[in-house]
Amino acid sequence: MTSLFSPINVVAMVLFATALAWRIYQTYRAPRLLPNWAITITIVCVAGSFLAQQKVIVGWLDDLTGKGTGRLVNNVLLAIGVCALLIVFLGSALGPRRPGRVLFELIPLSGAIALMLVAMAVTPPEVRGLALSPKLVHVPGVALFYLGAGIYLIYGLAACAWWIFRYIRTADRHLKIGLKLSAAGLICLSVGSVFRALYIVLAWAFGPSIPFLLTVAVPLVLLGIVLFLAGITYPGARARFAALRRRRQHRRHHDELTPLWTALAGIYPNIVLRTTPQGAWERWRPRTVHRRYYRRVIEIRDGLVQLSPYLETDLTALAADDPQAAAAALKTAIARQTAGEETDGRAKLVLPGGASDIESDVRPLLALSAAVSRSDA
Repeated sequence: MTSLFSPINVVAMVLFATALAWRIYQTYRAPRLLPNWAITITIVCVAGSFLAQQKVIVGWLDDLTGKGTGRLVNNVLLAIGVCALLIVFLGSALGPRRPGRVLFELIPLSGAIALMLVAMAVTPPEVRGLALSPKLVHVPGVALFYLGAGIYLIYGLAACAWWIFRYIRTADRHLKIGLKLSAAGLICLSVGSVFRALYIVLAWAFGPSIPFLLTVAVPLVLLGIVLFLAGITYPGARARFAALRRRRQHRRHHDELTPLWTALAGIYPNIVLRTTPQGAWERWRPRTVHRRYYRRVIEIRDGLVQLSPYLETDLTALAADDPQAAAAALKTAIARQTAGEETDGRAKLVLPGGASDIESDVRPLLALSAAVSRSDA
């Protein structure tokens, strides 16, 4: 069991789990998009292929259904994963023409799988499932099996890398990082497959084998898998970290706005929006955090609009320059309102406006709320 949980295997399994969880979530949100399903299948197949390479899993599969099953499952899953990845790009790029093109890609995949099945069937039982080696490379079934799998991988991986390089030119900065990592992984996998194919072809063409080609191919394949997983995981992981930062920021800002909200809700209780009953876990859901934050901002803005006839200054602008003076002006306006002082009833501009997002409007409110908190201390 030690080899199954080696450092590189643990890293790969963590990346697989992260990537798969992210893609399942994306597929759940948009179940009708072909690329979402295709890339989810890709991750499942590549993960399954990776596990099917481990000695423990190979032994279990061979004992379950016969010798050679583990090796067959490994290569078939990898071929399906590469085909699904190619469909991701075709589905995104070809638009209405994609159904026929996608079906066309199933032809070489079916041919490669059929060739592997035939090769495994004609291979002597005693050598089925054994790794390619100088002693086995001249066995027809073994050579045919690995050559058939390798040729399809070279085709599929090279096509995927070509599509990635096309997308890199139009992708944003953060997506480019993920695409470059994925492309590097696919190139490593493709080059590893080329070396393995050359090993077989040269051995059959000239007799002696060149073990160096296999020595180089194996680490390239492992490195390629890790780089590819890192590439497809990076955009989703970065988006999750950004979402966590935004959630923490909104929770913090919600609390920081409490002093200002309390002062306004005390004189205008009607600004407090109605809420629906929430379950025990609803409070901690991401959308609940954002909803509570936006509610608080809206309620404060409503309160300031209602209080604005009693204000004699631009409160939020003053908060940026002199927070203490802004807090004093707010308290004076609240005192005038509480005393029932007559005004012209005309609402005044309480926020600068023109901001491209609500976060820009919140900055002066945070400064004002902090000033109110200090003045109450």
